[in-house]
Amino acid sequence: MLALAKRLDVVGMRAHSLPRSVIIEYKRLPNELRQFHGVLREETPNLLVVEQKIKVDKPRRAFGEVVAANGYLAIWCIFRSKWYDIAKFYDRKLRFKGYYCDIIKPVPKLLRNKTRTAIITDLFLDLWITPEGRYLVLDEDELGVAIRKHAISNTLAKKARKQLNSLVQLTKSGRFPTASVRELRPPRRRERI
Repeated sequence: MLALAKRLDVVGMRAHSLPRSVIIEYKRLPNELRQFHGVLREETPNLLVVEQKIKVDKPRRAFGEVVAANGYLAIWCIFRSKWYDIAKFYDRKLRFKGYYCDIIKPVPKLLRNKTRTAIITDLFLDLWITPEGRYLVLDEDELGVAIRKHAISNTLAKKARKQLNSLVQLTKSGRFPTASVRELRPPRRRERI
């Protein structure tokens, strides 16, 4: 019996160790729920770092350059109780392309269980930041449509805009993304997903 208990503990520890597979649950208002597969690389009470291969319908461009395409790598930082998440994007050859920041409802708890994130609610507005610090606000039109369709309240939309404006000001001053995000690196080749 003791041997079985020890074996179950070892199996349980493996299931909860890092890195491990995780599903990112992402809600688009009013009620569209998407799921993305990733690898949880870091877990603290206030932060998840999740590596994900990007899958898009068509390549995305910013400042005339492809910044997201199938097979690109994203390293997401999901913070507890913040109005945003942020990812570092890399192309297929692991050349750094920039940062993608979603404005979201603050997530009070990061994981629902060991294999799923809490539901992350997208508030439509996004921010792209180049490696040099140039930025581009994205999806303002989508927020406008969501307001007109009552998919988001005016109050929540104002909070989303306020957060985006705050991040733009921090980006202009060179204080965003933070040093901890800038220092993230892709895993070595054999550790990649």
